[in-house]
Amino acid sequence: MREFIRNTFSRRKLQQLCVNTALSNFVGYAAGSLVMVLTTYHSVERRALKNLFGILPRKEVVVHRLPEWLEWTLALLLGYLVMELVRHIIQGNRYLRLIDGSGRVMPPGDCKQRTRTTAGS
Repeated sequence: MREFIRNTFSRRKLQQLCVNTALSNFVGYAAGSLVMVLTTYHSVERRALKNLFGILPRKEVVVHRLPEWLEWTLALLLGYLVMELVRHIIQGNRYLRLIDGSGRVMPPGDCKQRTRTTAGS
């Protein structure tokens, strides 16, 4: 049992888990933030009674192109989808495993070639 736990929670595996999770979370956060940046813009407020018709300095106002609930929903969904996509790519990519040495490259002579056999011959 102790050997199983030691092999399961090895330092290399925990390090890969932390790096993969941090990378996918960061990319998901960046995608969600991009949605917020693309759906809002800053504008200077117009002359009105609250700034004494231009006597007081004007403030920057954030203008939303979409309703805020829709912005948040799009940001969450897109961020989650991108995060899962990155996690799937990292787990399925053989080349990333080769970088840290966990996967081995087989020499060309050791690869077994498939041969097609036909029935009845």
